[in-house]
Amino acid sequence: MILRQTRFFIFLFHSLLPLVVFPQSRTLDYYLNEGICNSPLLKDLQNQLNTTSFDTLLIQAAKKPQIEAVSQLLYSPVYGKFGYDEVITDGGNYQAVAAVSQSIFNRKGIENKYKTIGIQSQSISNTAKLSVAELKKTITNQFLTCCSDFSELSFNRSFFELMQNENEIVKQFVNNGICNQTDYLSLLVETQGQEVLVNQLQNQYRKDLGLLNQLCGLNDTTLYELQVPLLDLKEVIDVSGSPFFRQFIIDSINIVNEKSAIEIRYKPKVRWFADAGVLTSTPLNFYRHFGYSAGISLNVPIYDGHQKSIEKQKLDLSENTRLLYKSNSRKQYNQQILQLNEELKGMREVKAQLERQLATSKQLTASLKAQLETGIIRMTDYINSIKNFRNINRNLNLACIQILQIINEMNYLATF
Repeated sequence: MILRQTRFFIFLFHSLLPLVVFPQSRTLDYYLNEGICNSPLLKDLQNQLNTTSFDTLLIQAAKKPQIEAVSQLLYSPVYGKFGYDEVITDGGNYQAVAAVSQSIFNRKGIENKYKTIGIQSQSISNTAKLSVAELKKTITNQFLTCCSDFSELSFNRSFFELMQNENEIVKQFVNNGICNQTDYLSLLVETQGQEVLVNQLQNQYRKDLGLLNQLCGLNDTTLYELQVPLLDLKEVIDVSGSPFFRQFIIDSINIVNEKSAIEIRYKPKVRWFADAGVLTSTPLNFYRHFGYSAGISLNVPIYDGHQKSIEKQKLDLSENTRLLYKSNSRKQYNQQILQLNEELKGMREVKAQLERQLATSKQLTASLKAQLETGIIRMTDYINSIKNFRNINRNLNLACIQILQIINEMNYLATF
């Protein structure tokens, strides 16, 4: 049903009167593709997503033994009663070794880091989906605004051409004594006003089309014929799978992972180390002091002023905040869906009324034109009828565009 009605809107736009003809035409898909391709925000998010692969490589690199060169030259002179205690300094320390170390028994810590990167990737991907949906909605709304401008420009330009022809006919009526000179002048003034309106509408169309080009990252000032899009209304199946609510799930997973990271941080840490090289207190015979050493270190947290408990309490508060936002967002989401459904229903009723009114106005205008030609009515009555027909057509055009904009908004909320 919705599909048939949308097709009728398109037929209605293109059948009232001949359209303005421009050298080229553009579709909504063209602007959507260009907008997504040229969006710096989407490129930034893609780069962020690519960065997570490097974070994974850094974790893998940190798992391997870490090797470093250590060099130290320390001289502590003693002159009589002046100088450091030689028992402590040995008069100096001369060191040149290669050291290697590696953490062991830290599988859970590494898994936690991998999970953190995975959560970041999910969050970035979800943000990208929302950004694409938001960009599509914005571009579609602006495209529909341009379609409304183009349709109104087309109608009023063809109306202007029609009134120019009427001017020639009425001029002949004046010459034949059927109409008064004032009737001709009244129609001429109305025709001139219509010409001004056409110029204003073309300027407005140029402005709105320029805004559309800016949204899509296009540098173009050409006027195009726009094809009114066929928008199918999507159904909302499971809102929990929507990117609008997926972020709340990701935030919950992240809080659980942060709690795990706190527990891991307070577990004992074991590390092995080794070094080889020169270590001596007398540089003159350093060649006698080549050697190596190896060992294992154990770090066991005992007391830190209850920092662990405080950090967990902070995360509990974050979880409570997340639940509050999730509940409020769900209420707002449902309210938006209900409101848009009501707006869509109301606009369809208005459209149906305007269609009937337009058909009646069209019959009236044709009848008044015939009476004008026979001198039964005055020109002002015919002009008022023309104005009324034009206003009804404009309102119908706006109603059709508003219906498409409501469908666009509902499709945005149905993003998956």
